[in-house]
Amino acid sequence: KGIRPGAQSDWLPMEETFVGQGHRVLVVDLGARYRSAQIRVARADDARIDSVGWELLTPAFPDAGRISREASAQPGVSYALASPLTQIGVIDRGSWGARASGCSATEDDWYRMAVHHTAGLQTSGGSVQGALQATQAYTMDSGGYCDLPYQMMVGYDGTLWEGRSLDLFSGATGGGNNDGNLAVCFMGCYHPSGCPGGAGDAVTEEMMARGRLLIQTLVRLHDIASTADAIRGHRDWPGNATACPGDFTHARLDELRTDLSWYAAAELTRNFPSEGEPALLIPVDQPVELTIELQNLGGLAWQPGSTFLGTASPRDGESALYDVSWPSANRAATVDEIVEPGQTGRFRFFVHAASAGEYTQSFALVQEGTTWFADAPWGGGPADEAIVLRVQADDEAQPEPDPDPEPGEMGEGGQVSAGCNSSNSNASLGLALLALLLTLRLRSRGARAR
Repeated sequence: KGIRPGAQSDWLPMEETFVGQGHRVLVVDLGARYRSAQIRVARADDARIDSVGWELLTPAFPDAGRISREASAQPGVSYALASPLTQIGVIDRGSWGARASGCSATEDDWYRMAVHHTAGLQTSGGSVQGALQATQAYTMDSGGYCDLPYQMMVGYDGTLWEGRSLDLFSGATGGGNNDGNLAVCFMGCYHPSGCPGGAGDAVTEEMMARGRLLIQTLVRLHDIASTADAIRGHRDWPGNATACPGDFTHARLDELRTDLSWYAAAELTRNFPSEGEPALLIPVDQPVELTIELQNLGGLAWQPGSTFLGTASPRDGESALYDVSWPSANRAATVDEIVEPGQTGRFRFFVHAASAGEYTQSFALVQEGTTWFADAPWGGGPADEAIVLRVQADDEAQPEPDPDPEPGEMGEGGQVSAGCNSSNSNASLGLALLALLLTLRLRSRGARAR
């Protein structure tokens, strides 16, 4: 019921508008303006309720929830998710069961970014997807928003989700700062206080790594400066009196602004001579196995059959050192297993000289159908001329290169810069389910002006 000096409403039943595995959303229209409100719950329900969060608000979109629930049963307007976002594993609205949007104002010029947190639970019924669905239901059924206020969502487990379409005006930041201000939101409460259950959630490394990849992809897609002026926490934009995105996330904003290419590498070790050293002596017409190891410095994993050591200078040229064991005449090798960011990848390949003489072959890394590692904006190095093989083929030669060099130290020059291109990545993303059953979480809504 609503309460104000000298008047109060009767007790009114609340309408349940959303039912999830771990959340319920309930709303009621008080029919007048009140300064405060009270809710009451049956004593028999106490054991079923983990926490209750509620707001008394004046709805900006009073019919958004009802319209969205009705429209969700019918085909609605949909916007395509940009290909680079699907390549890094962003789960689109249709796949996570989003309601139809009630928004109509469009946006076509993202030039800045705001980082948020939901200040709610990380999961619902153990599911990040469930928490996302409950958050959308809550924001819309309360009348506070025409859809999720955020364009992109990040789970504690590193899962990435499409929120409000990038074709629609943002609703997240307030203070007159929504124009062109793309909102990226971490699901959970990353602050020392004011969180469901009391204590805030710890920032996970999976969340930070994938959040950084998402932000740096958006930076490239929309030409947003990756600076402290252009990418700020919600609290840092003028006119916003809030703790968002929470102290724990805010302390690590610089990490999210740090450049990160999709595909980048630094050489660690090889079992054949480096540039400037004497040429490798090999027998004529006898294959010789070589190995090179590189560290994955990019944001996406390398995949066997997709990440290759290709010929360079010129790119895709048929090599005079081609061996029948190669995947093709311009692809010497692929990685022998999946190589996650930060791990070391090994490329093994044979070279074969059909006649005596000197041979020089440059190699470069390529993510098939997506980008060469040397090319901006999705690639961040090394350059095409970084891996050069010089061979002296001789009838009398009997070399014995070690096919299994020990991983070496990254030398100077191992740092790489950023880059960008597009097509088809093998990055995969799965919804991680936390093995924890949450008790029923009850939420009642109204709408908060933001």
